[in-house]
Amino acid sequence: MLKFHAECAACLMEANLRKAAAVQDEKLKMEYMRKICEIIHAADAEREAPPLVDARIIRLRREMLGIEDDFTAIKHSFNQLLLGLYDRLEAQVNAAPDPLCAAIQLAMAGNYIDFGVLKDVDPDELLRLLDEAAQRKVDPAEYARLRAELEQPGGELVYIHDNCGEIVLDKLLMSTIRRLYPKQTLVSLVRGTPVLNDATREDALEVGLDLVAEIVENGLEYTAGTDLGRLPEPVLERLRNAKLVIAKGQGNFETLTGCGLNVYYLFLSKCAGYTQWYGFERFSGILANDRRMCFGK
Repeated sequence: MLKFHAECAACLMEANLRKAAAVQDEKLKMEYMRKICEIIHAADAEREAPPLVDARIIRLRREMLGIEDDFTAIKHSFNQLLLGLYDRLEAQVNAAPDPLCAAIQLAMAGNYIDFGVLKDVDPDELLRLLDEAAQRKVDPAEYARLRAELEQPGGELVYIHDNCGEIVLDKLLMSTIRRLYPKQTLVSLVRGTPVLNDATREDALEVGLDLVAEIVENGLEYTAGTDLGRLPEPVLERLRNAKLVIAKGQGNFETLTGCGLNVYYLFLSKCAGYTQWYGFERFSGILANDRRMCFGK
């Protein structure tokens, strides 16, 4: 897992103070912030990634303030926005010299739709990123390895999803994989309960992910990532037995980092700290495999 840094603590404090902005009782708000400090102080910085700490804060906010994030309208809005572009983007991918790479580039760009990291997600900026997706670099060595693994029949490919809207581009990538490599068995792993604008089964069904893969819920509560230590045994075994895993987004990267499974991380590097910890240029597209990266940050 990604270590819990001081910068992570500051980010969580700022984000959760914003979410309590509507609370008029200043004493209650102060008590809430004090308890957040206690949660952060008690976190195991070496073994708990930021999404796991934030899961406890989300539970605290619900129990103490009665505040629950409701991204229902936002998730639907971005799902519909991308569904409206799907036919054009599919045609673009199919006409590309390398359709798999083109689909990966679009899936990378879609990871911009992240209300957990970004204060504001601008639809116009998203459209710009999609228009420029073909220019985004994809690590050639890891891409060659991924393509070689896809060419081998047998086993399951488990695709761990991240955000709504983005899942439409995941569907395009998965559809491309199915078309190019018809012997692949695809599984979509989504969040167990609503958290931020992450995709649940309901969201996956809205965009038709069930048409390209079996949909499985991860069984976790309030967790914007994949915590192997708390996954239900059937889900954990599915990941362990998968031929390969594609994990979308920073939350999955942070919680799975160093797990040793054959995980290909696919995301847009939005966290400023990643530049310092991993050498990722901010807003660059990342395709990296867990077994070949140097971790420990």
